[in-house]
Amino acid sequence: MRRATSGRLLQRSRTRVSLWVCCSLLALCYSTAASAISVTALRYDAAKDQLVMTIAYRGTNPDHKFSVQWDECKRLDDERSQILGLLLDSQPDDLARQNFTTSLKIDLRDFPCRPAKVTIRTSAGFFMSVDVPAPPGDGTPDSPSAEARNAP
Repeated sequence: MRRATSGRLLQRSRTRVSLWVCCSLLALCYSTAASAISVTALRYDAAKDQLVMTIAYRGTNPDHKFSVQWDECKRLDDERSQILGLLLDSQPDDLARQNFTTSLKIDLRDFPCRPAKVTIRTSAGFFMSVDVPAPPGDGTPDSPSAEARNAP
């Protein structure tokens, strides 16, 4: 009879601990900060000479402002350069309660690192890249020529 009683007590104790762990994990997930930021689209807009990205994030409000902190420009083996930008959130400690999306446009008229492979990354480790051509009007074509040519 003792074994049956101690077995039930042990089972109840395990159930309580499991329930406590589950509730704690749920509370932690519900109140995490909005560190889950991702770039869902990244492109170069040649008409406006801008880098355009769509950002998805979680928070309590849609008023987050984003900016990019640029690393130094590095020269690649070909004619291009490479630059890495860290996407920064103005409210990194906002609680992750709702999904939001916003767009960010970065004017590249005075961007010195061109032509370049531009990579945007987030603190969560997400990254996306896009090729940015040389500035318009510097004599370097933005894309391969579409002229018809005869074979030699």
